Amino acid sequence: MSETPKKTSPFFLRLFGSEILLGIMIALLSVMTALSAYQGALADSQESDANVEGQKVLSLSNTEFLRANQDIIQDYTMFDGFYINEERDPELADYYRANFSDALATSMDRPEGPFDDPYYDEMYLDADTSYDEAMTKFDEAQAAGDKANQFQLVVLVFAVALALVAWASVLKDDSNLRPVFTLLSLVISAYGAVNFIMLMF
Repeated sequence: MSETPKKTSPFFLRLFGSEILLGIMIALLSVMTALSAYQGALADSQESDANVEGQKVLSLSNTEFLRANQDIIQDYTMFDGFYINEERDPELADYYRANFSDALATSMDRPEGPFDDPYYDEMYLDADTSYDEAMTKFDEAQAAGDKANQFQLVVLVFAVALALVAWASVLKDDSNLRPVFTLLSLVISAYGAVNFIMLMF
């Protein structure tokens, strides 16, 4: 009586059901999941730092706006004194003019002056610059927050891929589901890797 030949599994089943492949995938996916979580935490920290810095600069901008408003009120007071006394008491008018801010003194020589648009631009320059810097910091915080959220999605993707390959590793060697789970894990891992690389670079 002849011996029945042993049935050989197809190459596809043997390749994607390989213990070596499953072990390598579990190790790599564990590392990539942890690395993605770490990068997400770094992005969260950057968001927090940028928000704090933005709040500090915005506070400085508000202070600069208040200072500029006080300087403008002072200029209006000095200009009124100068205008009233220009012909009546030139000496007193000169006193008021000597107390003009540089921006007002310059605007007096312009056809549209005094108190033209360039005057206000100069008086509010520091405040506007600080405000723009604060908005830049808030934009950086928003970008870092978005990046952190995207890293969390990558963590989820790698975690799903890890769960699939871990499930495949506990199935029997000849199970048809084993290579299916492994292949699905590879596809999901590739998607996660592409997104991870895009976020890093």
